[in-house]
Order: sequence, then structure tokens, then C-alpha cells
Amino acid sequence: MAQTLQGYITQVQRLLHDANGNFYSQQQLTDYINSARERVVRDTGCLREIIVSQVPCQIPPGSTINGVIPTYPVTWQANTLYSLNQFIFSNIYIYQVTSINNPVTWTNNSNAAVQWTNNSGNVVQWKPSIFSGLSGSSAPPYPSGPNNNNYPPNTEFLNGQLGLTYVGNCENIYWNSLTNLMGSSPLAASSGNTILDIVNINLYWGNTRIPLRYLPWTQFNAELRFWQNYIGRPIAFSVYGQGNIYISPVPDQSYQIEIDCIVLPLNLLLADPLQPDTINDPFSTPVQFYAAYLAKYYEQSYGEAEIYKQEYIKHIQSVLVSINTRRMPNPYSVTY
Repeated sequence: MAQTLQGYITQVQRLLHDANGNFYSQQQLTDYINSARERVVRDTGCLREIIVSQVPCQIPPGSTINGVIPTYPVTWQANTLYSLNQFIFSNIYIYQVTSINNPVTWTNNSNAAVQWTNNSGNVVQWKPSIFSGLSGSSAPPYPSGPNNNNYPPNTEFLNGQLGLTYVGNCENIYWNSLTNLMGSSPLAASSGNTILDIVNINLYWGNTRIPLRYLPWTQFNAELRFWQNYIGRPIAFSVYGQGNIYISPVPDQSYQIEIDCIVLPLNLLLADPLQPDTINDPFSTPVQFYAAYLAKYYEQSYGEAEIYKQEYIKHIQSVLVSINTRRMPNPYSVTY
């Protein structure tokens, strides 16, 4: 049974011998309860969601030019029509179309899309009233050469009619981007949660889900990032710092992925005290003790605070043991 904010408040008030709320306001207890819920998730990893995305992934909303809403980048192709503010990836970098040189705009009477075949034999669809331009015949030259182009360009450059500006790397999956995608992803029910950790990544290759290997950053950097232009189907990932996932090889095309995440819970609000918590029993049990610990620590009753903290630790350990129900690891006689 899912706990509610009102249920948490009642539990904490009883622990504090303050059933009538004379010493602690409900808003104060709500703050302690939300802090305790985050602590439970950090200690147990109980709140997990799968985000369906793709690589190269969207860049974070704050990394776009002129506040454009990020979208998935598409592969650069020669002599192909792209629209203003579209995102394109080529080699290891992601670019935003920030200007059109000598643009052509056209609107027909029926407002219908037009198709034709370009010089490369590709069928191009052009929707009317879109400010668009053609890419060049050669790919963006980054990175290349031993001296000048090892790093992404720091200013806009022209590729055909397109003015391209570097906005991100194809090898990165940004946690801010995943937070932005939550709620729109088919398997992620909630929206706006902060990503705490990444557990697994599956990459789709045809009808096959291929689990990516995890490597610690030092090993990942030494073994899979030695060549800047190392592109292909990704085989491994690593977590760098507190907001970055690296994959390697750098994707040579768009791949759909599943990212198994541990996420922090959204705050429960006093305006809706009967909203069910996303943390289910038995993980909701220790919340009351950590909230009571914070309340007693606030009033400088350090002895009582320590008692509640020890009770929290005891209940967390009890929960972790109680959920280890017996399972047969392998129902088959031969392992692999």
C-alpha cells in the first residue's frame, strides 16, 4: 500500500509526541519528510525508471542557441535540406543550424509538402513556409588535422547554405537531457525527476537489445577514447562526475537505447496531502524515523536525534534484508 503525505505527517507527529502539531508545523514536517524520502532512495536505490531515448542524445535545454527547445539530432547528409534551428550530428560533434545563407522560402496555395530527388539521389521532402537551406557537398571538417581542428569550433561556420554552431558531443548523454525526457518516454511514467545514478544501458540493434558494458572512467578513457574519430556501434559506457554519461565508440548513426536510472522522488506537497507516494512499502517505512531525526536535530535534542537516526539505520537494513525473497538464479542446469 502506498503511503501519503498525511500518513507520513501522522507517523512523525506521534514519534515526536506532538499529535496536535503544537511544536512543529505541517509545512516543517513536510520538508523533513521530503528530505527523508530522498535519503531512503539514496540508501536503497528503490526508485528506478527506464528512459527510452536515442544516441546521439538531445543536448540539455540550457545548451541550445537562442533558447531553442532541444530535439534529437539527425545525421548530416550532403546536399540535403535542413531547417533553421535543426540539430545535426556529423562525426563526433552535434551542431545547431543557427543561420541560413541565401535562404529560399516558398509557400504554395495548398500548404502541402513537396518532394523531389536531389543530386545525391535522395528523396527530399520540403514543407512549405519553413525557413530552410541545403547542406554542403562535404561534411564539416571537425575534428581533423594534427594542430588546428582537434577541438570543436567556437564560432559559427558555413556548410553549404547552413550556418552551423557546435552545441555538444555525440559521445555524451547528459543527465539534464534525461530529466527533460522523463514523462515523454514510453517506460518512464513520472516527469521531472532528478537522475541519481545510471544502472544499465541497453542498445537496440535491429530486434536485439544489447547491454552496454560498464567501465570505470579511468579504464574507459584509456581503452575507448584514445582515438578521437573512433566511431561505430557503442559497446560500453561510463559515468563521469555528476551529470555526464560517456559512450564509446561514438555512434556512427542513430541508435535507440534504454537507460535504467535511479531517480530521486518528486516532493510531496501539503496542498495535496492524500497523493500516493511513489515510494512503496516496505521502503516507505524508514521515512518517519529520518524525518523525526531531522526534527530533533533542529531543536538541538542531539541525544533523541541520534536514537531516531539509529532506528532509521535499523529499519533500512531490515528492509534490504526483507525484500531478498528466495529466487532460483538459474532454472537451467548449464550456465553460460
